[in-house]
Amino acid sequence: MPPELQIVLYLVALVGLWFLLTRSTRASQRRVAALQAEIEIGDEVILSAGIFGTVRSLDGDKVQLEIAEGTVITVARQVVVRRAPDAEAPTTDEHDPED
Repeated sequence: MPPELQIVLYLVALVGLWFLLTRSTRASQRRVAALQAEIEIGDEVILSAGIFGTVRSLDGDKVQLEIAEGTVITVARQVVVRRAPDAEAPTTDEHDPED
């Protein structure tokens, strides 16, 4: 195989690898940005620091978050990374005691 063809094949492989690696990152960033834009008062969310809280008010890029009864903090909207899972949703780890 000529050396020029080998170089072209390596370049194509590198571009393909770069595309695959950045594609999932960009998709994840789009999902987080969409979530940050659509959060509403009453939503239970998780911050990038792992703090759980309930949205109490929204003011542009600021979010008032209640993290405990009577404890409200102000955070940037950009630190909200996901919604908290439903507390009442059944988990698959629970076993019926009669089994």
